[in-house]
Formats: sequence, C-alpha cells, structure tokens
Amino acid sequence: MKLKAFYVSCLILFFAPLVSFAAEAEPVQAKLVAEEMSIQPGRPFWVGVELDMASGWDTYWVNPGDSGFPTKVTWQLPEGFEAGPLMWPYPQKFDTQSQVGFGYTDSVLLLAQLTPPETLASDTEITIGADVSWVACNEECVPGTARLNFSLPVQEKLPEKNTEVSATFSKTRELLPQSLGNDRGELTVAAQAEEIILNFAPVPGTFGEIEELLFIPEESEVVDLGAPQTLQIESNGFTLNVKKAHPGSQNPSHVKGVLLVSEKGRQIKRAIQIDSQITAFSSAAAATTAATTSAFMMTLGLAFLGGLILNVMPCVLPVIALKIMSFVKMAHEKRSLVLKHGVLFTLGVLVSFWILSGALLVLRAYGEQIGWGFQLQEPLFVAILASILFLMGLSLFGVFEMGSSLISLGQKSEKASSSPLIASFLSGVLATLVATPCTGPLLGPALGFAMTLPSAQALSIFTSMGLGMAAPYLLFSAFPRLVRFLPKPGNWMIIFKHLMGFVMMITVAWLVWVFGAQTDNMAVFILLASLIIIAIGAWIFGRWATPVKRRTTRTIAMVATLLLFALGIGSVVKTTNLAKAHDFALPVAVNDEGWLAYSPEKVQEMRQSGSPVFVDFTAKWCLICQTNKMTLHSSEVEQFFEEKGVTKMVADWTKKDALITQELQRLGRSGVPVYVLYPSDPNAPPQILPQTLSTTVLRDYLGNLDTSSQTVNVD
Repeated sequence: MKLKAFYVSCLILFFAPLVSFAAEAEPVQAKLVAEEMSIQPGRPFWVGVELDMASGWDTYWVNPGDSGFPTKVTWQLPEGFEAGPLMWPYPQKFDTQSQVGFGYTDSVLLLAQLTPPETLASDTEITIGADVSWVACNEECVPGTARLNFSLPVQEKLPEKNTEVSATFSKTRELLPQSLGNDRGELTVAAQAEEIILNFAPVPGTFGEIEELLFIPEESEVVDLGAPQTLQIESNGFTLNVKKAHPGSQNPSHVKGVLLVSEKGRQIKRAIQIDSQITAFSSAAAATTAATTSAFMMTLGLAFLGGLILNVMPCVLPVIALKIMSFVKMAHEKRSLVLKHGVLFTLGVLVSFWILSGALLVLRAYGEQIGWGFQLQEPLFVAILASILFLMGLSLFGVFEMGSSLISLGQKSEKASSSPLIASFLSGVLATLVATPCTGPLLGPALGFAMTLPSAQALSIFTSMGLGMAAPYLLFSAFPRLVRFLPKPGNWMIIFKHLMGFVMMITVAWLVWVFGAQTDNMAVFILLASLIIIAIGAWIFGRWATPVKRRTTRTIAMVATLLLFALGIGSVVKTTNLAKAHDFALPVAVNDEGWLAYSPEKVQEMRQSGSPVFVDFTAKWCLICQTNKMTLHSSEVEQFFEEKGVTKMVADWTKKDALITQELQRLGRSGVPVYVLYPSDPNAPPQILPQTLSTTVLRDYLGNLDTSSQTVNVD
C-alpha cells in the first residue's frame, strides 16, 4: 500500500510541470458565438469571435502598436454565404517605458455580419466555421490558433435572440467606433511638418463635458505612439496635436483611425471612426472655426429668447406682478427716473446671473456634479427663499410696509430718493433666483452647450440669457410712452396688491412642498412654525415700529422683531442642517403609479430586453415639470405608453443626484425638465422631446418607435 502511494506521488511530481506548462501555453480561450438561435433565409445575422484572456495576458487590435500582431479571422462558410468586415471594439492603450501597444485584456468580442442566400432551404442545419489566430502577451508573447465552428437550424420564422450572449453583443456595440455624421459635429484633419492636427467641433448637446481626446491610428508609421498628444479646448471646439512618426516627411493623403472621447462622469468612452483626407492646416482650422462660431451665435440667440420666455413662466409671476405695480406708479414720472429703474432692474438680473453661473462654473471645475437651478436643491436656500416671499406677501397684505419709515418722513434727501432704486435692483435679483429653476423652452440646449465652453464664452451665454429676461423692463423704461398705456393709479391697485399677496402665498406653499420633499415631516413643521414666528415679528414691526410711534416704542418693537426673526431663521437653519446630515443622501421617493425610479442600469436592462424606455427628468421645484405631469399622466398618454410597451421612469432631481446629473450632461443638458425616449435598440441614440409637452407631441414620438426601434445595425 505504501509502495502504491509512492508511485502515485512520483507520477504527480512528473506530470505536474507538464500540466502547468499546458495551462501556461493556453493563455487565450476562443469560441465562436451567434447572436440568434436560428438562421432565416436572406436575413443578415451577427456572429462573433470571443477571446477570453487569462489574468495578465492581452491580445491585439488591428494596429497592435510597437509589438504584437492583430487577431486574424478566416471564415469557413457554406456556399452562398457572405461575410462582412470584422468589427473591432475600441482598444485599450498599453503604455510601457519602451513600447506602446493597442489591444484588449480580460475578454473581447470581434463582430461580423453574415448574410445567407435567399434560396437557403428551411428545416436544415448550417455549420459556420472560422480559423482564428492571435498573439497573446504577458512578460513574453505566445502565438495561438483555433479552428471554431457551430451549427444553427434554418427556419422561416423570425429568429429568437440567444439570451446567453445577447448582453455581450449589446455591450460590444457600445464600444464600436461610429462615424461622426453632420448631425453630431465636424471633424477635420490637417498636417504640418511635425504634427497632425485634429479639429473636433461637436454639435451642442450631442456630447457631455469632454475631458480628454486620444487618437489611435489604424495604420502603423503614421504618428509617434510614445509622444504625448496635446489637447487644446477653445471657443470653437477642440484641437488635438499629434506628433508625426517621421517629422519632416511628406504628409500622407489621408488618415484612418479612432478618436476616443472621454466625457466627465462616463466610464465608457465614445469612439469616433476617422477616415479623412488631410487638408491644409489653415483651411481645416477655418472650417472648424466657422462651424463652431455659427453654433455659438445661434446659442446666444436661443439664450436670449429663452430668457425672454422666462418672463411668462409661473416661477416669475410674483416678481413680475410687483414690477407691473411699480411701473403703474411711475407712469407719470420723469423719463430719466423710469430709465434708472429699468437699468437697475436689468443690472440686478445680470449680476445675479453672473454670480449663479460663476458659482456653477467654479464648482464644475472642482468636480461637483451640479446643474442649472442647483440652488433650489439646497433645503436651506428653499427655506430662506420661502421666508423672504412670505414677508413680501405679508407686506402686500398691509401687515407692514417695506421702507415705510423713509416714505413717511417725506424727505427729499438723497437717501430717501435712492431707496426705490435699490428696490428695483433687488427685484432683479429676486426674479433671477426664482426664475433659474424654470429653464423653459430653448434654454436647455443653450445651457448644455455653455457647460462645454471655456468660462468667458459660457458667461456670455448666461449674460445673453439675463438680457433676454430683463429686456421687457428695459424696453418700458427706455420708452416711457409705452408705460403710459398702462392703467392709471387708483383704488384698483389696492385690490390688485392683495391679489398678488395671495399669489405670493401660493408660491410659499409650493416652496414648502419642495422643502418637504428634500427633508422630512418634522422639518416642515418647524419651517411652518418659524414662518408663524416671522409673521408675529412682521406684525409687531408694522404695528409699533412706524415713525408715528415714540422712539422708545419703536426701539422696543425693532428689538422684538429682530429677536423673532433671528429665532425663526435660526430654527430653520438648524433643522435643515440636521435633515441634511441624516436624510439628504436618500433618493426622492417615486409616488407616480406605474413609474419606476430611474437608474442607468435599469434603462440598459429594459432596452436589451426589447422594451423602449421613457424617462422624465424632473424636480419638485420645477413648475414646468409639474405642469407637464398633467399631460404625462393623462389617460390618453398612459394608453400610448401601454400600447407601445414603453417602460416609464422618473429621474427626480429635487435633491442632488450625481447619476442624474451625469446623464443630463451626457445628453447635453444642465437643467430640467428633460424628457428622453430611449428606443429598444441599445445602439439607437436617445430622442430628446420638447420641454413643453402635449398629447400630440408624445403621440408623434411614440409613433416613431415602430421604425426607430426595429432597425438592424449594419455598420
């Protein structure tokens, strides 16, 4: 027995190195897979060569770089079958101290489309074969080969997907280089004595915030693979300078390769297929400059129109009402005084836009995931804004008068006359604060494009937006004759003032609702109690702090008012800080029946299963979003969704959410509302709907699903 055990041990010791060598000699496992379970005569279908690499090993792309060899596939097809070109996912860059390579680690699926003949007999079985060769490298390089095949039945009915590999095929298609197309941008290639210059001008909204570009040539001896590639972000797009492989040599007539685009917050890169003629550097730069300048000027116009439309949005209604009243009062004043008010209101709007957009750009530069209207994602800001509007409402009801002390004194001093001017400036500030969440029509693409530009150009777009918003007030103040067409002052103004007070309180109720979605019930209770305390302080101020009261009474009333205001505001601040520490990271609950909470993984899963997805990017502080919900949740629209098999999702941006912000950036948007329809084909681009929804608009977009979601990728 002991002798037998001895012989077994000897055999193990003898064969162990051979087994180890065999394992090491096969660092790559290859297999041939099909996306569908059968073949339909005349209908193209997709197959793929899948290479699974052992840990630490890699195989190579069509241009392997400084070492290695590309994988080669030779098809063994039945008579009448045709094979399309081999399609390579974009490669990784292997950069060592001495060499640069391009290839794949872990696994890769190389795709090809096969087309069977129309006359293929049904109820037969077809064998597809391929001879595959590769080189795998770790510390050393090992060649490998495999003869692969599989059999599929021929059937007349539409083939079913192979569920075991369909996800791999879908994921691989995301990694395939795509042609840019005029609808996504313009790319030109030029050459100088030592460099090749790529000028990339994306169409606004088609790409997110671009962080890095990398050019990988498809042919060797074109560029110096080890030299750094220099990216310049300019107002007219992006310029990538790549060192030539042989500086001073004659420039090639054309260049082929892949441009990898890295976007902020997106792991998968976008690969752009390049097969371009090389032009003179000056003409290429001029073409790119002209294209992006045109896009920039168009965006400035959209921003101005969008700012103009903000004046009719419900968010701005309370402030507009106050300005109408002020213009009515000034209808018979001097032209110079009216113009001063209009200019100061405009200045208040512009300064506010500059501060908000500046803060947005600075935070973006430091990696914060935020978007336009971000101030209303902060519960503390919402609570303070509600308190300010609540005080303004109390003033409209006559509980106290803002600036009553100066008016009652009746002095013509400079201090008294300048107070209304300051009020006009502050009205512009307040209008901006409550308007920015309502991005409105035309503003979505403009804001998305602004986030991809350098700071100076981005600020110019925000300035155009502010000028658009302030334009009507500036027009009234510059041409007083228009002001005189407004009704004359009278008793009706008191009724109008009280009505505007109710509008102000409705706005406060909306802000409290937003605050509740961001915090919890206890925080809402404390906010309401704080508003009552503030109201008591305002009542004391209006009752006993007027100039007709004795100085001692006014002083006591002022102290009591300040103490009550401090108590109310202090309670709000403490409550929001506690809510932020305990609950702020939790997502907003989705209460819409039949609608799922948004997640990128869920969107991809549903599309791969054949279901189109509609996502409502919304927020409770966005009043346009709430108005559109009446259309989205109507019985007619719900029936459209059900008939088309659409999965409905809500991306609630009421609180900060990095995933939602990243997706908005990828879509070229930086605010809500945004309505996106993702076709069932994972390779089809998402469709962005208008910001103002109607039953007709939704019917048209959903009707197009019959064609857009059934397309076959033949790239």
